[in-house]
Amino acid sequence: MKVVAVPSIPSKIARTLYSGADSVLNSLLDFRPELWGLPPFQDWVGKALPIEPWCLGGPVIKGFGRGSKVLGIPTANLPTAALGSQLSQHVCGIYLGWAGLSNRGVYKIVMSVGWNPFFDNAAKTVEPWLLHDFPDDFYGEELRLIVVGYIRPEANFSSLELLIERIHEDAEIAKAALDLLPFSSYQDDKFLTTPLAKQ
Repeated sequence: MKVVAVPSIPSKIARTLYSGADSVLNSLLDFRPELWGLPPFQDWVGKALPIEPWCLGGPVIKGFGRGSKVLGIPTANLPTAALGSQLSQHVCGIYLGWAGLSNRGVYKIVMSVGWNPFFDNAAKTVEPWLLHDFPDDFYGEELRLIVVGYIRPEANFSSLELLIERIHEDAEIAKAALDLLPFSSYQDDKFLTTPLAKQ
């Protein structure tokens, strides 16, 4: 019998307790039965897994010093302190969804949820990349997000070039998947266009 373990307390220390398992995953979202000789799940859509949608939002703040400057990828960052309890409910990884930005419109996003080195691994952060070319910055504007799909777990990369390549690959997956049901049905959700204060 093969054993796949998903620790109830996902941490580097906890993983050592499961060294007898054939594989240790951070979440059942990452379980791929075809890797174990079983029939694959049929619920993946366009290389993404539909999930129970979750919403978050807040004013756009200056970034963590790696998106635009290091990676050349402009992320629209949200205040971490206000989102801490909400983010703790979701596994680290790469997600896709929709973003409503003040009066500008609704846009596709690919988004990372994880432990940002800017915070010395003390706080989980969310970094959405709005898949649209904006002519100017929009710091301080209200950003509303609906996260509707999961792409992959966080991963380590041996070079910055490989990381950037994978982020762009994630973006292409998000762009294509968000044109498909059920992901596309959330583009018109009222949460994206209704200010948070009026919810």
